[in-house]
Amino acid sequence: MKNGTLNLDFVEVHQPCPCGKSSDAFALNEDGSGKCFSCGKFFSNNRGLKNLVEITPPKYEDVEFTTEVVPHRGLYKHILDFFDIKCKVDVKTKEILETAFPYPNGSFKCRTADKKFYSIGPMKEPSLFGMDRFDPAAFGTITITEGEYDTASVYQMMDKETAVVSVRSASSARTDIIKNWDYVNSFSKIVLCLDNDEYGEAAAREIAALFDFNKVFKVQMHKYKDANEYLLNDAHLDFIKAWKKAARYTPDNIISTFAEIEESLKDSQEDMIGTYPFDALQNALYGLHRGEVIVWKGDEGIGKTETFRAIEHHILKTVPGSKIAILHLEEDEGTTVKGIATYEDKYPYVHPEHQVDHKTIVDAYKRAVDGKEDRVYIYESFDVEDEKAILDNIRFLVKACGCEFVFLDHITWLATGLDNEDERRKLDRISQKLKLLAKELRFCLNIISHTNDEGKTRGSRNITKVANTVVHMSRDKVHVNPDERNKMFYMVEKARTGGNTGPGGFAVFDRESMRLVDGREYTKFELPGVAKKE
Repeated sequence: MKNGTLNLDFVEVHQPCPCGKSSDAFALNEDGSGKCFSCGKFFSNNRGLKNLVEITPPKYEDVEFTTEVVPHRGLYKHILDFFDIKCKVDVKTKEILETAFPYPNGSFKCRTADKKFYSIGPMKEPSLFGMDRFDPAAFGTITITEGEYDTASVYQMMDKETAVVSVRSASSARTDIIKNWDYVNSFSKIVLCLDNDEYGEAAAREIAALFDFNKVFKVQMHKYKDANEYLLNDAHLDFIKAWKKAARYTPDNIISTFAEIEESLKDSQEDMIGTYPFDALQNALYGLHRGEVIVWKGDEGIGKTETFRAIEHHILKTVPGSKIAILHLEEDEGTTVKGIATYEDKYPYVHPEHQVDHKTIVDAYKRAVDGKEDRVYIYESFDVEDEKAILDNIRFLVKACGCEFVFLDHITWLATGLDNEDERRKLDRISQKLKLLAKELRFCLNIISHTNDEGKTRGSRNITKVANTVVHMSRDKVHVNPDERNKMFYMVEKARTGGNTGPGGFAVFDRESMRLVDGREYTKFELPGVAKKE
């Protein structure tokens, strides 16, 4: 507590509440105080940190009990047995004293008869309830609920037609799914069946955004709040009908009110989220924007990837807290790391003649990311035949990891080895899906594409059609003057975001440091007709 208010810099969240009314709504401060977001009460640390967050299991004095699987809440014994849901039962009265729900990590969430919760074992990251009962992709469909009873209820009412799992709560739904994203994504259809209230709706939005739009469906429960209520009210036929009619999840993304119109204008003002490292290009394009697709095209072997390296490092140094995803498909991740370190220290770590110990490179990389491990995500898979996997991973990098900038080098690599017509169809399809993904999730997507002899994107014209911005890069690789050979020129061919088409300046590749440097800042030699930047 500070000045009568709760410090919101929690060190632990989703803990059992000392009030006993919630199993995961308690948030703990560093000083041992905390707040339960279920009952709304504040707690001081007057019993010690450990005792504050752990609920002591009830004591049953003079009660003889047994632990067994007991049909209750409308659930059959064989369904409860399948999920290994056991009850503590008073031998004399047959009253259910507690119910224990086993989680995949060996922990138990326990529910007492008076609806209080406590846990046996760690419940911070226990995986999804029911997850250990179904192999990945064992069914075509997986249904996600908001409670353990709902999981068993869906499995019973749907007559084992779907795999069913539960998040710990609506508040932890996004975190729970992210931790188990590969498992959930292994199913071809994801059906959301969370509680029919504002918290369930919010959780559904967060989960849906993590996956391909085409595979996420939502059960519309109008009659009752959750699946177990349908079962208890003998409305299983209504539930089955609602489940089978589940439609693709569509977020509320249409605006019409004046308040929404005004909010959209505020959002548009925040669309510019980064700048270019080269002044002339920045002046022409007014920065990098949310939802923007930028295509960088040029001949093979001119150094297009080097432009990406310069932009990636520039963003890390100029946009505090920014997170970027790097998909350099033609290079190993070690080269990518060396590239970032090279721009940080202005030293040619990427050059094979400069053998430097790994610690030095890692230290430079750490400085580039400001000592934070979650600022750069490097895609290290070289299996590029599965376009769906690429799209799914980009979605994950944006929604789960928080990347606002994605660099794909290069899109042509995704169709390598195909004949002309199949290459065109695949690149048409991928470029369209990438555009829709960037627009939906509002991240800035940078794509490199090779060009053909006519200077057009190789394999597909759709690559530049879907782009907001197109920059053509060129370099005279065979010029007799080495200074001229090292110049990379930028020509803006398309600027839908309000920029200017035409010359976008040039950069110079400094052979000593192995970096691209703004032409106006390069001091190794005089540039004809160009005044150096003061």
